[in-house]
Amino acid sequence: MHCVILLTLGICLVSVPSILAQDPIGLRVSATLRDIRLGTAVLVDNLQKNVDGGKYIANIKKNYQWVVAEVGMKPKQIWIGENKYNWATGDWLIGSPSNPIGWIQQNGLQLRGHNLLWPGNNFMPTWLLQQESSITPDKAKSLLEDYITTVVTRYRGKIAGWDVVNEAIDDYDSSRPFNLRDSFWFRKLGRDFIKYAFIFAHNADPNVELFYNEYGIERTSLKANRTLELVNWLKSEGVTVHGVGMQWHIDVSKTVTPGDSYYQNAQRFIDQGFDILVTELDISVPMRNGKPINPADIQKQGVLYRSVLQYALHFHPKCHGLLTWGFTDRYSWIPSFSNNTKGDALPLDASYVPKPGYFQMQEELARVLADGVYCLSPKSQPNKCLGVSSDVSSGNIQLYDGTCTNDNQKWNISWLDDGTYRLSPLSANTRALSAYNVTSTVGGVQTTFWSFNDNQEWVLTSAENKVYRVGPRGAWLRVMTVISGTADVRIVDYTSTNEQNWILTSI
Repeated sequence: MHCVILLTLGICLVSVPSILAQDPIGLRVSATLRDIRLGTAVLVDNLQKNVDGGKYIANIKKNYQWVVAEVGMKPKQIWIGENKYNWATGDWLIGSPSNPIGWIQQNGLQLRGHNLLWPGNNFMPTWLLQQESSITPDKAKSLLEDYITTVVTRYRGKIAGWDVVNEAIDDYDSSRPFNLRDSFWFRKLGRDFIKYAFIFAHNADPNVELFYNEYGIERTSLKANRTLELVNWLKSEGVTVHGVGMQWHIDVSKTVTPGDSYYQNAQRFIDQGFDILVTELDISVPMRNGKPINPADIQKQGVLYRSVLQYALHFHPKCHGLLTWGFTDRYSWIPSFSNNTKGDALPLDASYVPKPGYFQMQEELARVLADGVYCLSPKSQPNKCLGVSSDVSSGNIQLYDGTCTNDNQKWNISWLDDGTYRLSPLSANTRALSAYNVTSTVGGVQTTFWSFNDNQEWVLTSAENKVYRVGPRGAWLRVMTVISGTADVRIVDYTSTNEQNWILTSI
């Protein structure tokens, strides 16, 4: 990464590379290879209209494995009356009983359900509040069971996980148990409304992940304490609660470092048997007249995005993944919510251009090896190494016996800032390792003159200490392999054999 010197501030910050080899490979590729899930909130209306010439959808598919609807699948939108439901958004996204394939399946994504119960009065179905005086506790429980059972059953097997209850805890201490908000459901059922919600959801789909989702609980605090007390109480009641969603709506004034109160707080939830999930990450900066008051905040934001991703990776797999609340500043909720005093909170700007936060996350996920000169040996034949022919113009490569002493058996490996690496033989640094026929059952590998081609860029993934899988960008789920018992090097589907894993030894 390049360093930008800000003389007026006297500081040096990590910045976006000034020249990219080409477009980033995408967070989805890097996250998939690191075995962690990245997601984003989406506006379903934008999906249906395919806004901005397709850029909105294209960036979702390039960068994320799962999505959550910002609106459209909440009770206020679905539950329009007793035994009356508006299925339009959910069915379009995930399919209906009569048409089981929705937009999610068509685009190879997963959907998180958000949410089954949002008890704040502003987020309740209007008809329920209007009829509150005539609804008895027994009737309220029956209504709750009918709603949750109906929704979860309709989408059973299609939802990656549900936020069963959202933001039920107040920001300030009160006499109500767990500081629960004064809401319709609390007034009718007391604290048990949360227990019932989880029970009804689990009964409707015993295989789906069930989360309690809350803001302001990322670090140790009164609200985090009450949340832990709540989920521990649910567990003591025999209720299935898989984890806690921590929203992570923060600003650039924060710092996140291993061992701090963010890490300590996550660890205590995990120690009590709960998984965690970063559910709604955005990192706002102070704004004036539509621009950051301090331009350096965008660089700080980038570092902070990386820090939160490092946090998620640190706790993985107990941390199921990370979702941002939107992905482009063009459609962020932050400006309107803050009366335009905050904004620019997401990884892509309003024109879909990646910001420092995007590149910081890309590098954290994909940069698994320091630049340098390396010997490459298949794990199945550690006493041999990958090399080029003495006639470098031929482009031929193969395994050679020996200890990697010749320049034609050494490789200069360099990070390209787009999520990939270039591998050039030390004996011919204008050439690069290149894959060809990558979609054939067995593809080939050679060297060619460097030209920023997809098949000259390689995705490295750590398999174990100093052992890596090496795949071409143009077919990143495939890998370079040595054909068993030979010196022949090819491209094949990855099956995690020793022939497909390469020992990279720094020279």
